[in-house]
Amino acid sequence: MNTKMSKYLSRKIKFITVFAMTAVVFIHSYNFSDSFLSPDTRIAEGFNGAAMFEYFFSNSLLRFAVPMFFALSGFLFFFNYQNTLKGYLKKLKKRAYSLLLPYVIWVVLSGAFLTLLAQVPFFQGLDIVKEKAFAPTQFYYYFLSPASFPLWFVQQLMIFVILAPLIYVLVKYTRGIILVPLGALWAIDFCYIINFSGLFAFSVGAAFAIFAKSRKFTWHDNRMLTVVFSLIWIGISLAHTFIAALGGKDTYITVIMYALYKLNEVIGVIAMWLIFDHIAKRITDKKGFIIAATHLFFVYAMHEPLLHLCFQTALKQGASIPAHIALFICLPISVGAVCIGVSMAFRKNFRKAHKLFTGGR
Repeated sequence: MNTKMSKYLSRKIKFITVFAMTAVVFIHSYNFSDSFLSPDTRIAEGFNGAAMFEYFFSNSLLRFAVPMFFALSGFLFFFNYQNTLKGYLKKLKKRAYSLLLPYVIWVVLSGAFLTLLAQVPFFQGLDIVKEKAFAPTQFYYYFLSPASFPLWFVQQLMIFVILAPLIYVLVKYTRGIILVPLGALWAIDFCYIINFSGLFAFSVGAAFAIFAKSRKFTWHDNRMLTVVFSLIWIGISLAHTFIAALGGKDTYITVIMYALYKLNEVIGVIAMWLIFDHIAKRITDKKGFIIAATHLFFVYAMHEPLLHLCFQTALKQGASIPAHIALFICLPISVGAVCIGVSMAFRKNFRKAHKLFTGGR
């Protein structure tokens, strides 16, 4: 069935995408001992106000972003999807242009960028340069583990696109029951080639596209519901942060942290979906928002390894607590602005090439 997406839903998805991308940049901006965070990462500095402040955002409150992206991707892919050979091949062709081509371009660019920096003595000691600079004998490795590491998301999307007919059949003909075992794999963070947390969220989005009768997807500005979910979201984020600072290394603490993290992903996605109806829709026509939305793919593909490179350079000789906080707040904004500026200039002067770099976005 061909159904045109409502203007309201289109604007809603566009805003949430911009906010979620902003969240991703801040997630990658944690600059204390463990910069690569996982659900059970403890705060090595203990009960440290600055580290806890960063952790609250980077590893708790803003972690809704990745499942939100996967869910929206699943919804958009299966919106008006026809599970025929012709319909499937048509989708594959579009995704080859919008996912595979930009993936290859940015893998090569980001790896080459760090390889050049590896020739400069000042940058040679930085972890991000040592780990991700090209080695000729392992060139294939950089397509599996790109220097721009957020590209893992595109990797998984390409796998899900290939599996689309199977996902469609399982979701539709089990009436969504397949989400139960997928949800169990999401809960334990299972990942072997396929990131099952991503597959679960992608399949949830697919279920909404396949089954939902209303294409408006609004809950009629339910203020009380929005307040309740927002407060729970903040409360769980605070609990996860305090346990990370004070909880110790016991196994049961790890289980509690995983449970809070996973619950927070779900609550955060719902809260953000609701919040749009009250606040965000008022800014979607602002010039700054439109610019950010237009150049969002450059922010996604370019902010790493640039962000890690900047704060590892800044912290190379150590830094005070205020410096850590200043970097956490200012670097994401600055790097995001640089990415948007580069995209704007590139699009203005090389429009066709810009389309290749962004998959036509």
